[in-house]
Amino acid sequence: MRRIWLLALLPAVLAACASGPNIVSNVSPGVDFRNFETYNFMQPLGTDRSGARTPLSSRLMESMNREMAARGLTRSDNPDLLIDFNVFTQERLDVRQTPTTHTVHRSHWHRGWSTWPTYQTTVRQYTEGSLLIDLIDPRAATLIAEGAATSRIRNQDLNQKDIDNVVAEVLNRIWAN
Repeated sequence: MRRIWLLALLPAVLAACASGPNIVSNVSPGVDFRNFETYNFMQPLGTDRSGARTPLSSRLMESMNREMAARGLTRSDNPDLLIDFNVFTQERLDVRQTPTTHTVHRSHWHRGWSTWPTYQTTVRQYTEGSLLIDLIDPRAATLIAEGAATSRIRNQDLNQKDIDNVVAEVLNRIWAN
């Protein structure tokens, strides 16, 4: 049940951060995306559950269909390229120490004030989420490119615009390689 919640939450959260997600990609040497004309999606997708299509999978597919059309690729039952999605979340801790001073008044036996350095420690727990996009050559049965968007999850509202932005950023990074 937790995985379902996390799957539905991740893309919106990735795009909700003001600074945007951290995007990374890896493309196999010699891959030329101009050689690919058609695409389709893995069956089942990594974001599907028990063989059933999830709302997240549908939204990711919708975004990917737009991005692939913009790149001149068409969806086909006999594709040159297969696409898969996965999402992961991880609980993280952010621990920071800030230098401060501690001042006290000494007792009546010792006159004056004493000051010494101390540290204030702040611990914040947060959830970090990642969306992974894999591009596979079905004829060679080889993963030819992978991209990931990782960000702190701050917003639980899922909307298509956020998903569109994250998918576009990941594909732009993959195509740039």
